[in-house]
Amino acid sequence: MSKSKKSIHDGTKSGANVVYTIETVERITHIAKDRIVLYYQHGLVSPVRATEKEILFDEDAIHKLRQIAFLLSEYGVNHQGLKQFVSLMDEVERLREEVRFLRVAKSPHSFAFERKNR
Repeated sequence: MSKSKKSIHDGTKSGANVVYTIETVERITHIAKDRIVLYYQHGLVSPVRATEKEILFDEDAIHKLRQIAFLLSEYGVNHQGLKQFVSLMDEVERLREEVRFLRVAKSPHSFAFERKNR
C-alpha cells in the first residue's frame, strides 16, 4: 500500500493516516454500532469514507464520539444540544487552524513575512 493511502486499522497505533472500521470504533468508544450510525446519519460525526458495505472513521471522529458520549452521560444533552455542540466545536477547530496559520505567516522565518517586510 502506498504511503498516500489510508490504511484500515484494527485499533493499534501505526500512524496519522489510520482509519478504523465501525466495529473497531465500537470497541474503542464503547458506543453501540447502531448509535454510531445514528450519529453519522444526523451529521454529528463524519466518517472518512462511507459506502453501502462499510463506514470508516479517523481519530477525530473517535474524539468527537467520546465527547458526545460524555455530554450524554454527564449532562443528558438532547439531540439539538448535541448538534449545537458539534457545530461549535467544528467552529472552534476552524478558528484554531486559522490562528495557527496566521502565527506562521507572521513568523520572522516565514516567506510571507520576508516578502511583506522588504
